[in-house]
Amino acid sequence: MNAHATVTEQPTETWQFELDALVTHRDMPPMPSIVLSRVRTSKGQEVYGVRSLAFEDPNRDRLIMGEVLKPIDDVAWDVCLLAGTSLDPRATA
Repeated sequence: MNAHATVTEQPTETWQFELDALVTHRDMPPMPSIVLSRVRTSKGQEVYGVRSLAFEDPNRDRLIMGEVLKPIDDVAWDVCLLAGTSLDPRATA
């Protein structure tokens, strides 16, 4: 028997971060990451699955509460694998 699970978001749901958004940790050392997934707890709290884009990070994949994330900043860009590439939105054309 094949079992398939699907997760659907309600069209009216709003999220702090979109999928593929670049984020960092609010209070810890810089942790440039990309949002890969998101879910809500039964209490409505946002939990994000992120992959670290730091040069060195022994734990690339994490589940993190949305309340401790913020949009990527210049400090996080300094240790980000994407810095200076065509995926760096700070690059000028």
